[in-house]
Amino acid sequence: MKEDKAYIVRKMLTVVSLILIFATAGLLAITTQLKTITFNYYGNIKSIKTLASSVNAFLLQNKVYLSEDAIIEPSKDSRLLNGMTIAVSSETEESFDIESIRESYSPVIASVKEEIEAIPFEEERVDNGDIDSGTTQVIQEGVEGSRSTSYIVKSTNDKVIQKDEIRSEVLAEAQNRVVEVGTKVSRGNTVSSILSTPVDGGFRQYNIALSVECQQYAYNLCARYGVDYEMFLALMFVESGFNASVGTTYIGLCQVWIAHLPNLSSALGISDLYDPYDNMTAGIYLLSNRLSAYSDPVTALNAYNGSIYNNSYGANIMSVRERLIANGGL
Repeated sequence: MKEDKAYIVRKMLTVVSLILIFATAGLLAITTQLKTITFNYYGNIKSIKTLASSVNAFLLQNKVYLSEDAIIEPSKDSRLLNGMTIAVSSETEESFDIESIRESYSPVIASVKEEIEAIPFEEERVDNGDIDSGTTQVIQEGVEGSRSTSYIVKSTNDKVIQKDEIRSEVLAEAQNRVVEVGTKVSRGNTVSSILSTPVDGGFRQYNIALSVECQQYAYNLCARYGVDYEMFLALMFVESGFNASVGTTYIGLCQVWIAHLPNLSSALGISDLYDPYDNMTAGIYLLSNRLSAYSDPVTALNAYNGSIYNNSYGANIMSVRERLIANGGL
């Protein structure tokens, strides 16, 4: 019985010894195949131990991604040897340098800033019938107001990249500049005389954008200067569309040239070409002079417009005259 137990113990020791021998042999084989590789991946260099037998197996084992334009040395099918260097690079892709990225990093800085802005004043114009037309006077000077506005400003490298308003407050209201504009009309002798002349029974009122009083004045003007009433109305329609306030160089109902004003003022006593009565007085005076110089009304009208050769101007006015008479208005 004792011999049987001794036999079993010897047999077990023999089996364990064999296992240890094979395990040691396996470890020796693995140790022999283990290689130390220097891996240069776009400038990042590491030392890696591997059992891979080829460059391609090494890449697969370490899950290395290669782009289409990657250059690998030695080639993927090369045999892997202990101490070998595997380099991955690219002609188009720059190497990854964490230090240079840190140096180039620019933090975004946020801050609250307040700006004081001026609020411009406006000009307010007020009519004053006590001062002459064409004159003005300042009764209140304008004063700028101010506004405080706060912003969240984000900047990097001293350059503002975002600016958001968070609060705005008026510190002082602007005060308008107030200007009085004279509307008092000082009538010259000619205007006063015609305004006081009663309108005779030949007057016809037309449906046009000209007041009845202005139409009556135009009728009396034409009677005094021997000018066709309807032709004069047609001229004003073509020149200004019966707008007394239009123009800066050529002004008002008859579009009288501003350069004529000194002579017209001396001859007629008028002073304001934006005044419809002064303007019509100037217009009829100039037109009557052209009619005296040219017997043909169309040529005289062309001359009023500046050129006796511009036949379309005079013809157009005569056409408007016929339409005015036929329709009773424009």
